[in-house]
Amino acid sequence: MLTYLVILILIVAFSAIGIRALIKERIHKRKQLRMAEAYDRFVRQFKLAVDYSEFLCYRYIGLDRKNKKLILIDHSSYEKQEQCVCLHEVGESKIIHTKDEDQSIKSVLLELRNKRNNKPVQFCFYNKDHDPLIELPSLSRKAIHWKTKVDIHKHRGNVSFEAEYVL
Repeated sequence: MLTYLVILILIVAFSAIGIRALIKERIHKRKQLRMAEAYDRFVRQFKLAVDYSEFLCYRYIGLDRKNKKLILIDHSSYEKQEQCVCLHEVGESKIIHTKDEDQSIKSVLLELRNKRNNKPVQFCFYNKDHDPLIELPSLSRKAIHWKTKVDIHKHRGNVSFEAEYVL
């Protein structure tokens, strides 16, 4: 009788683990599908040709050099961000490191300020709640890399490939 009870408990435990993994995989696929739909919507709506892009877990950032547009998609938290920013309207760009009470880095953000109304647009590269701590140095470097790309492309005119090669 005791062996049947132990076997039953083991079967229930393994079933629960399997069901949890299945649910987690479905949520992951659903988020990826929504990100792909948002990307397709931006490409069609603004007639974009994305030259540079990067996926960062459930975040996407892409640059259209010809049209001077930046796509920002963030589905990593409950608040979803989907924006297409015209680089001609960006006045200032900076990297923001927010810290918590322990003085450890809570998030790394790229902030783009509009020239006309000074309204900020923020894109999160690292969030302590969603990303592992080991990713912090890599994601910080990526934030600096994208800030540099935005700074180069926000000015009117074409940027030569040689100028971009240093990135």
